Amino acid sequence: MRHTPLTLAVEEMAAATVHLTDAELAGGGYAWGDYPGVRMALLGTAQDLDDLAGVLLAQRAGAGKPPTRAQLLLATHREAYRDLLGLLAAIDEAELSQPPAQGEWPVVEALRHIDDAERGFFLSILAGVDAQGRGEKAAMPPRAEEDVWLAEAGPRLAADTQPAARLAAYGRLHLLVAEKLAGLSDAQLEARSPFWEPEQPSVAFRIGRFTAHLREHTVQIEKTLLALGHIPNEARLHVRTLYRALGRVEGALIGTTELAAQADELAGVIHARAVAAPKAVAESAALIAAVRGGDGATVEGLLAQNPRLADAVDASQQSALMVATYSHQFAIAQMLHKAGAQLDLFSAAAIGYLPEVEQYYAWKAESIDWFAKDGFTPLQLAAYFGQTEAALWLIEKGADIHAPSKNGMQLQAIHAAVAGRSPQIVAALIAAGADLHAQQAGGFTPLMAAEQNGDEAIAELLRGA
Repeated sequence: MRHTPLTLAVEEMAAATVHLTDAELAGGGYAWGDYPGVRMALLGTAQDLDDLAGVLLAQRAGAGKPPTRAQLLLATHREAYRDLLGLLAAIDEAELSQPPAQGEWPVVEALRHIDDAERGFFLSILAGVDAQGRGEKAAMPPRAEEDVWLAEAGPRLAADTQPAARLAAYGRLHLLVAEKLAGLSDAQLEARSPFWEPEQPSVAFRIGRFTAHLREHTVQIEKTLLALGHIPNEARLHVRTLYRALGRVEGALIGTTELAAQADELAGVIHARAVAAPKAVAESAALIAAVRGGDGATVEGLLAQNPRLADAVDASQQSALMVATYSHQFAIAQMLHKAGAQLDLFSAAAIGYLPEVEQYYAWKAESIDWFAKDGFTPLQLAAYFGQTEAALWLIEKGADIHAPSKNGMQLQAIHAAVAGRSPQIVAALIAAGADLHAQQAGGFTPLMAAEQNGDEAIAELLRGA
């Protein structure tokens, strides 16, 4: 199928992002305008494509050349075609030839059927319009003459044709259908379309069958891929949306050439994004590695080149700031904070940034007892990292001091404070009624942990309570 600059740019974007993990999509280092996050490279591009499609349709209407009924029908076919390609993006070709179960079609067989059926639909339309023009009853051309009628699409392919070649052949047929039928008048859409039905439906109905039949077998192919273990991740779902949006732009351009330059302009923008998004992913990984290694100079250099990297995340979607904090790289954590790293309730508690904790409390008082993704409460984090001011404030506001962490550690705030070696926070928790006999995972009580740490000051507080 003919590739326009916009088509190539979207395919480049898809190839650059389709294999990204959910964590990589969530990472910083990239922004679509004011909207941060690598996933915005895909979400924002789809929105830009949708906006362009709307602009093109409005301009056509304003110029007195709105899409005809035939062109609108073909536009829905184009979107369905792009949806199929989005579904198949980056699927290994060998898997497209693998049946999901004995006796069931592999993807390549469904593609063969789609191509074969649409050839039939196309022949039926051409025959119907031709017969209407000659004032005769429509009839399908003899089988021997079909290749003459469809010469521009090429002959039917052999049954053992590989998936890539079959997709390319179907692309040529799809493009030919749009080119040949875009100029049909409303009267021609009412021509009779001969095929297997006893009563010949209209050409308009037959064009609609292109779309309906393609959607039917796209669903079949999706089921086949699921049966083969292809559970789409977030990136793959966004790529499919991206292809559908491309189809809407291409559909808006069916029947006109004057407006194509606008699509070329957006192609350049998308190309730049296809380069920038994976670059941001690579830089985010480098920053996380530097954080873990305590390499403050590298972190500082990366942030100087791209301040948005302050919101990088690791493979478990832990923020760079929390990675630094858990790694006891507190200077780097502060560096990230000063660079503009976005704080949530839990990272704010962990680094002791009380204004953010207070804002969450003012918004929802119950937030002080929320659990982070890793299972800790704000109080447990503040206590573990020795953030005295934040911990005392949370205790004063009534944070649940007995809540066990929702992870394998099963610790309470008193265990966290002992592990953080903070006598002041331990004393405040004792005063608030902490359970000094509570056991965390492994049966450890606060006193046992303090004695194991050799922390006599805290052990004395616990013994005297």
